[in-house]
Amino acid sequence: MSGPHSPTCDRVAKIVLRCRDGLLRDALSDWLGAQPGYTVAGASATGTGLLRLCELRSPDIAVVEFRDAGSDELDLLACLKKYGSLRVVGMHNALDAQAVAVLLQAGVDRVVSMRSGLVRLLEALNEARGARGQAVTGGLTERELQVLALICAGHSANETADILAISPHTVINHKRRIFTKLQVQSRTEAVAEVARLGLRLPGEVSGDSGEIRPRAGDLTRREREILDSIARGDSVRQTAQSLGIAIKTVQCEQRQLFTKLRARNRPDALTRALRLGLLDLGVPRQS
Repeated sequence: MSGPHSPTCDRVAKIVLRCRDGLLRDALSDWLGAQPGYTVAGASATGTGLLRLCELRSPDIAVVEFRDAGSDELDLLACLKKYGSLRVVGMHNALDAQAVAVLLQAGVDRVVSMRSGLVRLLEALNEARGARGQAVTGGLTERELQVLALICAGHSANETADILAISPHTVINHKRRIFTKLQVQSRTEAVAEVARLGLRLPGEVSGDSGEIRPRAGDLTRREREILDSIARGDSVRQTAQSLGIAIKTVQCEQRQLFTKLRARNRPDALTRALRLGLLDLGVPRQS
């Protein structure tokens, strides 16, 4: 049976959010509201505010930031579970395995580390919503997904044409249709949209391939700043201005970042960083 809190996969699901940090709360609200199939019905810094939103808005999913698994948080969970089939997705920054287990046992449907990235949060939302087995294609055909995968990897139209044994003109036409469907204007925006949609592109490798995969700690502070700037869609010049350094310095640091990620260019670096979980959910994107 379907009630006011029953999420279904064929309609927009309403989300309410509890996050203490104002900047992160606003960034998450904007990001969640931009995801296909989801809308944000309200956000609060407190548990009391979250419960009031649940009472007024009848949401399908509550996204809740947890800093511990203490009595106050468990009391909040008990109140949330009174809303029938309301799903609860928990976020945390530094909980240990025991605390996560306590939250799951208390009724949280999914728990996601804020350091694992936005893609993991979207996966958790889809799973909590009951969309685990559904393939997300963004309305793209199989050939368009192949072209998109190569675009995200930084290949030019000619290189993509050679790999797929089609003409460059056909690649350009596919690219135009892909950008229209995803409502993006550039490769960097396309990579970001792939992450937001949770698309799994042809040719993506799993973590058990034996490849040496860089971790967040392998990047210097400046390289992390460069990566965050790429994720915001900044140009090299904009990156230099925001960091207060020379364009040549940005280019030098960027080359070192590309070497560590084994990336060809900025879109490829962003794709690889997203796959590796190197983009921290705790760092809100600038407008």
